[in-house]
Amino acid sequence: MNHALAQPILLLVWVGLLSSSFVVSGKVLPYASPIAATCLRFILTSLCLAPLVWRSNNVKLTTKQIGQYVLISGFLVLFFVGLFESLKTITAEKTAVIYTLLPLISVFLSFIFMGIKTRISQLLGFLIGTASALWMLINGQNTLQALSHWQYGDAVFLVACFCLAIHVLLVKKWMTKQSALTSTFYIALLGSLLLLPIMLFYGDLTHLVWQSHTFWIWLIYLTLFTTLGTFFLQQHLLKKVSPNAFLAMTYLVPAFVLFFQAGLSQFLLSIPAVLVAFFALYLITRAP
Repeated sequence: MNHALAQPILLLVWVGLLSSSFVVSGKVLPYASPIAATCLRFILTSLCLAPLVWRSNNVKLTTKQIGQYVLISGFLVLFFVGLFESLKTITAEKTAVIYTLLPLISVFLSFIFMGIKTRISQLLGFLIGTASALWMLINGQNTLQALSHWQYGDAVFLVACFCLAIHVLLVKKWMTKQSALTSTFYIALLGSLLLLPIMLFYGDLTHLVWQSHTFWIWLIYLTLFTTLGTFFLQQHLLKKVSPNAFLAMTYLVPAFVLFFQAGLSQFLLSIPAVLVAFFALYLITRAP
């Protein structure tokens, strides 16, 4: 496949998998607490990757690298726990709206911590992208009224988005020389180790529905597709694009969530907003 064509396709696949995570994560909550669900997700991911990493003979880390991975994993863990916790009180559509603030958060943090300056045209693109994402969500009945009520889950997920933005910036800063396989494994492994003691003491394991086939089906989907799949794609894509351009793709998340939740008819109503989102992506990613 042509390299110029492959990158946009991979970005769309990444956004699609990411969007499905909002929907499926909500389906896991009746069976497990946010901490338990996140920890089990990371443990399964680590177990899936361990044989591949062992065969690659690339398992040694320096003390400095371990510290870097701990920070990267920690912020990702906080994002996933925040996602599960927020879905107790708000809908997947509402989280998708808040998630569209992620690129603007990234612009701010990129400037503060990495000195990355954003062009005026890019800032305009981010603002247009945010507006297009809100437009997609407002198309549904009663959505505007639902968006106007700020709840506990909204605040939790907003903090979680800050954590994810920091995670992406740290990956771009420290992990671009590591293979996607190695980076994904150590992020998942250290995330598991960070969460395991917390899960044992505060994960509400007595109410975890171990015997439910539905729970394991959703958890395995989250592991294989929305964790492993997005991890691999993220590590690969961040070597090719800037953090801001990468996160700008999240403006398409509401469109995917609408499609997964409401079907094709609701998605078709949002086509004008999707076209505006693509224009915003053009402004953000075009060369100066």
